Amino acid sequence: MTLTEHLTELRRRIIVSLVAFVAVSTAAFFAFNPLMDVLLHPLCSLPHDVLGPSGCRLNVLGVVEPFTVRLKVTVMAALIGSSPIWLYEAWAFLVPGLTEREQRRIAPLVAVSLLLFVIGALFAYTTLPFGLRFLLGIGGPDLLPLVRADSYINFVGFMTLAFGVTFEVPLVLFALGLLGVVDAALLGRYRRYAIVAIFLLAAVVTPSQDPYTMTVMAVPLYLLYEGAILALRVVARRDAAPRG
Repeated sequence: MTLTEHLTELRRRIIVSLVAFVAVSTAAFFAFNPLMDVLLHPLCSLPHDVLGPSGCRLNVLGVVEPFTVRLKVTVMAALIGSSPIWLYEAWAFLVPGLTEREQRRIAPLVAVSLLLFVIGALFAYTTLPFGLRFLLGIGGPDLLPLVRADSYINFVGFMTLAFGVTFEVPLVLFALGLLGVVDAALLGRYRRYAIVAIFLLAAVVTPSQDPYTMTVMAVPLYLLYEGAILALRVVARRDAAPRG
């Protein structure tokens, strides 16, 4: 393909992705209340003595904040809902530039990366009630919690994104292993340093930076680190096996 043909194809795939984003955004804007029910579930599952006088209803300051909250929820839902389409368009644009061997290597990694992101996001969502209970109760009974809608949506969105992206780190290590940059033996020797780095990463990435949330992220991340070592060992044994 010529450069003009590449640019034409890129424009077409961007347009398809934008149309999908706008379509999902429109649906999400009118489905705001069900989406808020999902986002509020971790907060509403807490005991009333932790929630304070507002219960699980969020507070807004000013006349503009309700609109900005609805807009943020719409964008979050649109990015997630349209992700299969724009990820496919990105993959379909890049595939012709890869060799058949590279496609066989990369396609499973793309599928696993999506799976790890979903697992990380779901893990964040399921552990949110414990983190919220810890954060709202850490100040003791003298502090009255009034949860702002904007800050709560930011917290939930950032936590979900942070867990999803961080769960990709072991896959990056595995990909570096396939490229020969690292190997299982090297990762095993630096395991102690990796544990420290994982906890530092968890402390930086988590928005609340409390020890509970940091540990909740660090423990599964370390298990995935060990999984990357195991996967590299399996690949090394398969490559070293004699060909029949």
